[in-house]
Amino acid sequence: MSNATEAAEGMSFAYSCQDPASVDACAATCVGLQACQACECSVIPLDVQGPWDVEALDVIFGLLPILLLIIVTVKPNPWPTSFSLPFAALCMFLVRTMYLAGDPLLAAACVLLGLLEALTPLSIIAGAMMLFETMESTYCLPYMMREMKVLTNGHPIAECMLIFSFATMVEGASGFGTPVALGAPMLVSTGNPKLESVVLLLVFNTFATVWGAVGTPIWFGFGGLKDLTEDDYLSISSKAAVAMGTGCLVLLPWVLTILLPWKLIRKNLLFIYLAIIGTMGPLLGVSFVSYEFPSLIGGLVGMGITGALISFKVGLKDLTQDDLELLEYHSDHRKGKDDVELANESEEIEEHAPTTNQNDEDVAAVGDTTSNKPDSVAIAGAEGIVGTKNREEAAVVSQQQALDDALGPRKGWGQGFLREVFARTFPVWGVVVLLILTRIKEIGLKEILTDQEPNFEIHFGTFGTFRLSASIVFQLKNILTYPNLSWKYEFIYLPFFLFSFISFLTFGLFRKKLSQTPKQVVLVVAGRLKNPAMALFGALVLVQLLIRGGTSSPAFVVGTILADWFQEGFVVITPLLGALGSFFSGSTTVSNLTFGDIQAIAAESIGVSTTAMLALQAVGGSAGNGICLNNIIAACTVVNLQVGEGQILARTARYVFALTTWATIIMLAFYFRF
Repeated sequence: MSNATEAAEGMSFAYSCQDPASVDACAATCVGLQACQACECSVIPLDVQGPWDVEALDVIFGLLPILLLIIVTVKPNPWPTSFSLPFAALCMFLVRTMYLAGDPLLAAACVLLGLLEALTPLSIIAGAMMLFETMESTYCLPYMMREMKVLTNGHPIAECMLIFSFATMVEGASGFGTPVALGAPMLVSTGNPKLESVVLLLVFNTFATVWGAVGTPIWFGFGGLKDLTEDDYLSISSKAAVAMGTGCLVLLPWVLTILLPWKLIRKNLLFIYLAIIGTMGPLLGVSFVSYEFPSLIGGLVGMGITGALISFKVGLKDLTQDDLELLEYHSDHRKGKDDVELANESEEIEEHAPTTNQNDEDVAAVGDTTSNKPDSVAIAGAEGIVGTKNREEAAVVSQQQALDDALGPRKGWGQGFLREVFARTFPVWGVVVLLILTRIKEIGLKEILTDQEPNFEIHFGTFGTFRLSASIVFQLKNILTYPNLSWKYEFIYLPFFLFSFISFLTFGLFRKKLSQTPKQVVLVVAGRLKNPAMALFGALVLVQLLIRGGTSSPAFVVGTILADWFQEGFVVITPLLGALGSFFSGSTTVSNLTFGDIQAIAAESIGVSTTAMLALQAVGGSAGNGICLNNIIAACTVVNLQVGEGQILARTARYVFALTTWATIIMLAFYFRF
């Protein structure tokens, strides 16, 4: 049924009813909770302000939970997000009820809805983890890494550009920091310094996360905004792609100087630009027809084009003796600088390191080879560092030898090479095929998998109405009696099911040679989900408390006041808010959920394009992944890099700011009309 809202005459509230015919009778019948339930109506305040009616205080208190979240995130001994985000959600609950004097029943309903909504991104993360753990256990991922190394033949420019395409593809498939966790070890394994490898992958990842995890930041991040249509989602996608594509062309050669000398980059600029176009060109094209596939297809096509450019040496210059000497000098200079910084910071890291953080279990999984070596850490000089490095290099050689033994010798063209490539890359192309089949409307599967009819339902009193459809779509309608405050979970349609399905098919295909059993993989994934789950539950509760309630929501109060203060200048801070959201939450999706409503309200208030404003928010959220503490800690963990997060933040921040500045210029030039 359609929803209707009407203000009661002379009152500061309105009735929101499922049945438009009930609006007139609601004032006469809604004398108690059961009467309101009978006509499916609820009371909504029309104008909510703080007790002192001071706009500045309304903004301060409305943003106070987020400000506290930033403080506990950046302080010397930061709180883990598994604790800080639930704490921020609690603060937002108190702000709604104690300062804004909002409806406590609505606040409680928002908490429940947030817990349920968190199941969507959490399950996608679980599916992505399972997919890549499966690829590791079946030796598909090591095989792909070996073939990439053979293809690039040690050329650093070729390695970086191929990994850029690979990271874009992985972001499109899974997101949530996976590209950095996979790409950084690949660069390190080819002899590159750990610190620069981590920084480079963090910045690479900023160009693709608008469409991460099959477009989750758009369709889920902005899914709660009213009046957004499919065309609006496509408009957001294409506008963000224009900003990202042009930004990549301008900034990526500069980004490569993180790892490589400019002289070598300049010598291979033609290859670099062709490789960028090979990835970002398809991404841009797909963004006009889909908001789910740009990164996935752009990265996949980009890997093929970049591989062809490498094979035929199009614009890629052979390394000369001078180039090798330059690389050696550059690498030694970088490593020496990093070693000195590591020695100087070792005591500071131990002093300020949190006793528990969101990556403890990941550390245990990959092995912390320095935690039990006090001799190498205590000696703040070159000797201890070199000793640690030698042990690490020996471990890498031993691990590589074990992988080579498991994979066996490379096959030639006449020895089943293409068949092996086809089989070993099945997890990637299998996921792509399933996603395309289930996402393209014309095929017809999307409508079947998301169909909410027929269904059976169970009424749980004032808690809500539970529904389950034949397509396994779970729903909870009218949560705590609030009309249209509902949740749904499309089990078969969501990427979680598709990732899991492909994972088990892959296990069946390579069942004769596994490094882990399916049960072990499931247990590893479950163990790693514990802290991200707590963080996501807290984040989604915070978001629902921020955005729900129409004109009574903190997002509406803050958004309208800030838009009135800044007027057209609000556009300038839009991407910075997006980056801020990713910084404290670790996710473009959560950033869009947190600030999307504020951005939409501001766009409407100052009279500019809502889709352009949301695209700029998404670009800012994507850029913010480069300064996200979660991603930094996870990347350092997988390569066993012991440095302070501040050292990496100092290196990535300039690129993040450059990307948000460029995106703002592009949006102002092409899409904003005041």
